[in-house]
Amino acid sequence: MSLPAGHPTDEPCTLCEDYPPEFDRAVAALDYVAPWTTLIGRLKFDEEPALARMLGGLLAQRVAPGLQRLRPAERPLVIPAPLSAQRLQERGYNQAELLARTATQALRVPMLPDALVRVRHTERLMGLTADERRQAIRGAYAVRDRALPRLRGRHVALVDDVMTTGATLEEMTRTLQDAGVRSVSVWVVARTPAPERPQEREGLSRSSRPLAR
Repeated sequence: MSLPAGHPTDEPCTLCEDYPPEFDRAVAALDYVAPWTTLIGRLKFDEEPALARMLGGLLAQRVAPGLQRLRPAERPLVIPAPLSAQRLQERGYNQAELLARTATQALRVPMLPDALVRVRHTERLMGLTADERRQAIRGAYAVRDRALPRLRGRHVALVDDVMTTGATLEEMTRTLQDAGVRSVSVWVVARTPAPERPQEREGLSRSSRPLAR
């Protein structure tokens, strides 16, 4: 999401300071506007998984400059946002995993595709406020026991297609933090325009901050 005109590019927006997200930083490749809304919708709902290669490539291009500044030991372990079993059966594939696979291949960073699981299905969150989304998604994720040794003390990058309020990504972040993850970055293809009311504008991208502390 773009900063307001005249805002210093090396400083976070005041909204991020007022409503700081759980994750440490976030990077979005695109604003969620046309034509990207149509393409992402086709990826998710029209059975066009091949679009993940192009969109994942754009995400990799956006993330790459920050990764180049990191030492090898600081490079993240990438985890795609999981779908519930019901949603996965309906769609036939997890678009976040497809995006993450393309991005990690381009960036040459490791991916752990099944570390995080969706243990509770929820109806679609579109149209809900940030508070309603937080309530709906609470406790919906878990970390697989076998993944715990690889996660403890690590920098993790969560990959998803779109960030709206950030509530879903924050819940995943809390789940990973409880599992001992050191820090969490969020990589998304697109970020929606900020909602009108400040109380609904939690979890905004900190894309103006460096990828690692």
